[in-house]
Parts: sequence; structure tokens; C-alpha cells
Amino acid sequence: MLVYLKLLDVLIMKLLERLARFTNYVLLNDDYKNQARKNPTDFTRNRKLVFEDLILYMLFSFKCSTSSALRRFFANFNKDNISVKQQSLSEARKKVTVWAFVHMFKLTVSTMTEVCTQKWHGYRVYAIDGSKISLPSDKALREYYGALGKDRTAPTAQGSVLYDVLNDIVCDAAIEPLTTDERTLAKAHIEACRNIAVNDKKLIIFDRGYPSFELLELLENEGISYVMRVKSNFNKDIDAQWKLNGYVNLEKNGKRIRVRVVKFTLDSGEVEKLITNITDKRFGKEAFKKLYFLSWPIETKYDIVKNKLQLENFNTRTIEGIQQDFFASMYLTNCAAAALLDVKEDIEEAREDKDNKYEYKANINELIGILKDRFVKALSLDDPEEQSAMINSILKEIGSYVIPIRPKRSIPRNATPRKSKYYHNQKPNS
Repeated sequence: MLVYLKLLDVLIMKLLERLARFTNYVLLNDDYKNQARKNPTDFTRNRKLVFEDLILYMLFSFKCSTSSALRRFFANFNKDNISVKQQSLSEARKKVTVWAFVHMFKLTVSTMTEVCTQKWHGYRVYAIDGSKISLPSDKALREYYGALGKDRTAPTAQGSVLYDVLNDIVCDAAIEPLTTDERTLAKAHIEACRNIAVNDKKLIIFDRGYPSFELLELLENEGISYVMRVKSNFNKDIDAQWKLNGYVNLEKNGKRIRVRVVKFTLDSGEVEKLITNITDKRFGKEAFKKLYFLSWPIETKYDIVKNKLQLENFNTRTIEGIQQDFFASMYLTNCAAAALLDVKEDIEEAREDKDNKYEYKANINELIGILKDRFVKALSLDDPEEQSAMINSILKEIGSYVIPIRPKRSIPRNATPRKSKYYHNQKPNS
């Protein structure tokens, strides 16, 4: 674990500024560089693409041709005279570990978790959910990650996240082969919870693909509360429970877990069944119904990652490169969430006296474009005052692009994620 200065002693008003300050400090830290490069001799000779520039370039993952992306990146630093070839970029990427980007992502998690503390009756509320991630058409990727589609020819990975739904933080993330089932990934997220908001009570919401005796046992052992949606036929005693709010004993291999069963009727007429280890009588059927629906923003988060940040528009065809890009996207996802939070109050104040039908929020498409164009430069600034001024300018620009918040809109899940919408992902490897 790297040791950093106590920068939290410095009063930083904006969350995005805090992330910029910490990222800059880590980027210039020799311990980080030593752990991020694969060999001690890597990035020691004078090159056009130095270590710090490479990390910044990859964190922002410009989704266009490599030559255009490099021009756009260096233009931010007034280095138009620098020309880096795609082959040089590829060779430089091979010298960097996946840990370099996992560490940057975890930096956003620890920073945001300390600042963002919204809770439900004293609980940090998380949701765990998975999603298939389309990969470029490449034999090595297909063999490692697995494939979907006709004749299983389309390389696809299994993604999964632990998401703080009230504070809009991706707290843990994984990209694994399709053979790694969602419950296994959920167990890894639960174990990661130990080091996140260590003094807070935690509650995790699961959809109906997750319930299992082993997972419930792990949650009980970790002291984590849960709410799980269960399918019919998951357990005959749960199905037979006639009370809308009762208890059932689950048994396996001589072990017993007592769960609370909550049932309610959806607008569609379907009866929903939840199980939980929260026994507090103050929380009835309606409370758990509202609590379960708190997990829905995780679908919106996947929409942002896949469609707004274009996660699946990979510029690499290597196993390690896919993982690098994935965690770089998680870093940028949390930075975008920080910017949204920073401008929220300003947007509300600016429209306070207006007779608007809807509330307004920052336009996420504009926000991401502004971050990619300007935040990358802010991360490179060593002078705190100069960096602060640029962050405030960025947030002011983001706050000028707003859209109405229309209630009762949701992001439908695509049950058949193929065919990839990114043409170069479909091309066979030459």
C-alpha cells in the first residue's frame, strides 16, 4: 500500500478538485511509478511518451482513432509538435501493470466514500449487479474470456460492480471470463466491503439471480445486512409463506439461517418476494419495497459506462489491455459522478426562482466531453491554486449544460447484448 501525504488537512471545497489533487500526487509519486511499471528499467530513457503522460492518456480513454486520440491528448498540453505512433503506444502499454489503473480507481473510491455519506436509516446501501461486456473480435480474447452469439464467436467478458446507490460511487469492480459466475463475483465484492467505509453499517441489495445459501452465510459471517429478490421455486417454504411479512428457516448441510420474507404486489400484478436479515419491526412491507427500488440506478450507471463512456469501444486487443481500459473507465466513471455532485447544488440554486415543471441536472454527455477535454489537463497541474481555478472553470462550464429530470424513466436491460455497435470490435483480427 502506498503512503501519501495527509492532503485531507488541506481544505478543498469541491470533490472533483480533491480527486484531481490526489491523482496528481499519486502520478508523480515514485512508489506508484515503481509498482505501476513491470520492470525497473521501463520508462527510464527519454521518450516522447513519458510514464505520466501514458497514464493520463489511458485514464481518459479517448474513443476515436489512435492517431486522432494522441493528437487530441497532446493538444491539451500545447505539445502539438509531439508525434507518437500507434506501435509506440502499444509497446508502452505493455510496460504498465493493470494494478496501475486499479489503484487509481480505488483512489476515487476512498476519496468519495469519505466525502459522500448519504445513508438509509444509518446504513450504507450498496447494490451488486453484473453485465456482459462485448470485446473486440480476437482469438486470444475469445479463448480467455469466452464468447456469445452464433457459434460462440463473439468475445464477451463478465463485468460486475459493487455500487453505492445513494452516493453514486462504483466501489468495487471486476471484469472476468464468462465462466466466472455472478455469485462468485458477488462474494469478491462482499470481501472488498471490509475495506470500504469500515466503521459504517452496510446493506447490500441483490437481484433474483444471486440468492444462495452460501452467499447468505457469507453475508451473515461478515455482519452485512442484505435484501434479496428471490425467484419462485428458490425455496418451497418461502413460496408457501402466506404472511406478507414473516420468517422462514433455510437449512443446508445441518446449518440453518433464519430469514425474513417480505412480499408485495407490483403495479403489474406480479407478487414480488424479498428476503432479508433486517428484523427491525419499524421497517414494514412498504419500507422494503422502497428500499429494493433504490437499487435501480445501477442500471443507469451501466448505461453511462457502456454508452456514454463507450467502455466497449476498446482500442486494444490484448487481455491485459482490456483490463487496463476497464479500470480506467471505472476511474472516469467516479470522476464524472463527483462532478455531478459538485454542480448539483449550483444548478438547483440557479433555477430556484424559475417556474420550471421539472428539476434539472447536468447533461452527462456534455459533462463527459468536458472532462475528457479539460480535466486531463487539470490533473497534470502541480500548483494548487492553478489547479483549483481550472477545476472551478470546468465545473462552471458543466453547470451551464442542464437537462430536465423526468420521473419514472428507466434503462431497460438488453438481454441479448450482441451484436457489438462498435464496428472495429466486429472485425476479425488480421
